[in-house]
Amino acid sequence: MISLNQNMSKYGIVDKDIMTDPDVSLQAKGLYAILTTFADKERKCFPSVSLLADISNKSVSQVSLYLKELKNKHYIKREGKYLYIT
Repeated sequence: MISLNQNMSKYGIVDKDIMTDPDVSLQAKGLYAILTTFADKERKCFPSVSLLADISNKSVSQVSLYLKELKNKHYIKREGKYLYIT
């Protein structure tokens, strides 16, 4: 088990738009919130899918589906190894 305090900042800023979007699953919203804890001032991050799976207690394939959902809704975008929270 990983220690969250060692691997993430203490908080992330979550946009209200995603939290109130009825077309985004609760799981994808939770993953988005986790991603914000990794993001820098440019809203850029690069946690591995396996780390996100460990933190969220989901499988790698489930996390990949939630990431795809967030990308399709334009809440995140990938450029190279980075994810940008939009």
